[in-house]
Amino acid sequence: MSLSLFRARSGLLLVLSATLLVLLLPEVARAQEGAGVSDALVTTIVRSRFPDGIRFDISVSGSRQIVDVRLRYRVLGERATRYGRLDFEPTTQLENEFTVRTDTSPRYIPPGAEIEYALEITDEDGLLTETEPQRFILLDPRFQWHRLDSPGGYIYYHGPQRDRAQRVLDAAQSTLTTMGDLVGVTDTGPLRMTMYNGVTEMRVALPTTSAVQEESLITEGVSFGDTGVILVLGSTPRVEGVTSHETVHFLVRHATGNLSRIVPAWLNEGLAEYGNVEPSGSYDRALDFRLSEGTLLPLTSLTTVPGKPEDVILMYGEARSVVAYMVDTYGAAPLQKLLEGMRAGMGIDDALTSAYGFDRTGLEVEWRVSIGAPALEATPSRSALPTAMPRPTLVPFGVATPTATAPSPQFVDPPLPSPTPRSSGGCGRGTTHAPIDIAGPGALLLLGLLAYGRRRR
Repeated sequence: MSLSLFRARSGLLLVLSATLLVLLLPEVARAQEGAGVSDALVTTIVRSRFPDGIRFDISVSGSRQIVDVRLRYRVLGERATRYGRLDFEPTTQLENEFTVRTDTSPRYIPPGAEIEYALEITDEDGLLTETEPQRFILLDPRFQWHRLDSPGGYIYYHGPQRDRAQRVLDAAQSTLTTMGDLVGVTDTGPLRMTMYNGVTEMRVALPTTSAVQEESLITEGVSFGDTGVILVLGSTPRVEGVTSHETVHFLVRHATGNLSRIVPAWLNEGLAEYGNVEPSGSYDRALDFRLSEGTLLPLTSLTTVPGKPEDVILMYGEARSVVAYMVDTYGAAPLQKLLEGMRAGMGIDDALTSAYGFDRTGLEVEWRVSIGAPALEATPSRSALPTAMPRPTLVPFGVATPTATAPSPQFVDPPLPSPTPRSSGGCGRGTTHAPIDIAGPGALLLLGLLAYGRRRR
């Protein structure tokens, strides 16, 4: 027997004796509570129906009529709180269910997301009472999950994969520590990882994509912004590298806050590859080959990921090399100042100038000298650069504001002399976010998943 405390809007605090039972399993979480609405008893059972939705079975009984019940919930890590109202006639014995749908791109919630929820109950006298918040981790009910913890977060895995899951968790923890120190982020909240064992089972867990993407791409990892959720494909050969790469994107998101969308691809992906504990040699070979040809891409053209596969590989090679030069030459302090400037709203050139004393062109001049590359044929002025036009972007649930990371493909080494790749996997990530909708009208979430991957054979 325990005491449950509820807050009334009138300012009164009502304390009733009740039985409190909380059972948290991958498929169901129960909470039985005493509610201060005319001595009512409230029971809430939460069941994962992923990928279709989350079902709340709600029971309220008491001596006074209940006229309104609202479910208040949010995904931990994002700032927005969502509401859903139950549809029923006034009654003293309420048995109802409410579904938060997750079966479409606009409503998607990733498995591993932690959800906090409570009920707001109004009786016939207008007294509003709130149940104590409870938490529920959304897991995929197809599998029996096991959990490993570390200081920086945890990982869910299934099957006889404990050792692999431990390695993935250790890679994430190491990256949080080393790269967190580098970018000046020490408090991110927990990293919530879910590891799938095969392509087919993970594909079901990913946001809805086109039929072409479903058949031609394999997503090896994806980070869902502020929620701290990372899905990772445990069967990929460089699973620890994929994990560390996505963990860096998580750190950059925290370092730049609501304006992470303005972080250019070369900086975001360069940091992610700099922190990769299993870097691919393909990127270095592509960089060396294009360096020998004199066909490097200017940084001013790498605000977003290029469209040509060979240029994508080169971008990752250049990006990692540029970031390594910045860190090795100037250390962590100006890099942290650069990210702080972008967090404050500075564009990349102004933030670079404030932190380092030069803009992108100045950085590229120094970097090219350091690797023995030919000088830029022409130095573009800011006024000569094309004006960036905002474009609508798609995002996964749980990212309160836009991000600007891009997928990090793991490519098979390209044959020389031509670095034309055959892609062998990749990671996806979301770029912006808006609120979800539930079963019924409301605010819509936009979802997107960019992924470069391995073509199926």
